[in-house]
Parts: sequence; structure tokens; C-alpha cells
Amino acid sequence: MMQVHYYEATALCHPGNVPDQVVTLEDYHRKAWQLFTDHAHYRQRERPFIFRADWLTQSRHLFTIRSIHEFPHAQHHCVDVSHGTELSLSWQWVPTMSTRLSPTGQRLKRSQHIPAPRERWPNLLVERMEHQGFAIDPATLSISPLGKWHHRRQKAQQQEVVWVDAQVKVIDETLAANAWLKGVSRLRAYGMGMLCQGG
Repeated sequence: MMQVHYYEATALCHPGNVPDQVVTLEDYHRKAWQLFTDHAHYRQRERPFIFRADWLTQSRHLFTIRSIHEFPHAQHHCVDVSHGTELSLSWQWVPTMSTRLSPTGQRLKRSQHIPAPRERWPNLLVERMEHQGFAIDPATLSISPLGKWHHRRQKAQQQEVVWVDAQVKVIDETLAANAWLKGVSRLRAYGMGMLCQGG
């Protein structure tokens, strides 16, 4: 049996944006740090937690923070990720895909992430979750757009955020345990990709 032990806390609070300005993913990032550290000192490059932020009202957002370390107001939890275990999971995702081609068709030196076409979303999710140790049951996969979010206030570019629900089966215990603790998105520092049980 493979069990993952971790600590988790929730907080209902203001997301930290300046009044009359839109909430950004960067606002979420900073607020999550404040909630996790509670004035303790951590080096910014060590982010020993993942989080999710759910918009309830303009000024009240529900933050859920998870870490392998104890932190203020957190409770101990455990999840079974043994091979073959079936779980009902939900997470937030920015649908992107990697490309080595520029908009003009020229080959790039490094791959870049670009918005993924909507018709590619299901296959991308199935493929990426396999790399995280989970097999998605395609019949249960549900993808609901949540809107477009500014990453940072200074940048005009917006990120499309979607809500994902799916029934999954654990196919690799080590990868699944790592995904539970570290998330399944390259934007995990901004609240994306934290796996949660149920809706």
C-alpha cells in the first residue's frame, strides 16, 4: 500500500489585489506565500507547498494550501495512491501545449508554450496525467472554462483557466505520490494543477 502523508489548510480571505484592479495569478501567488509562511522566513526559490484558489465573491476567495511540512493552522491528511486505486479528482488547468515553431512557421531554438486548441484539451489531459502516474477514464472527463486571468498586472496577455473533473486510476505509485504533493501544472506556483478529491 502506498500512502501519502501531508498537511493541508484552507483560508477564506481577500486575494490581495489592489481595490478596483483585477485579480491576477501573481496576486494569488503572493497571498498563498503569506498564508503558508505566517511571517516565517523561507527562501523564495524553495516553495515547499502547492495551493488552489477558488473564487467565491469579488473580495473572498477560498485558498487551499498543501505541503509535506507542518505549517500554521494545517491538519494532517493521508491519501492512498496504491497501484490500481481509483480516485475522483478535480484541478485547475491552463490549457497550453509545447511547440518548436514560431507563429511564422520558423523553428525555434527552445520550445515555447502556446494556448492549446480546445479540440486538443481531452487528449492533452489524458497524455499528461499518464506522465503523472494516473490513467483518466475518458468517459468521465469534464472540462469547464472558468474564464481568462491576467498572469501579471503589467502584462496584457491573459491565461485561459479551466476546471477539470475526472475519474482516474493510479498506474504508477511514485509518480502519483509526487503529483499529489507537487501538482500537475507548470503553473503550480500560481495555483494551477493541485489535485483534489471530489468536485
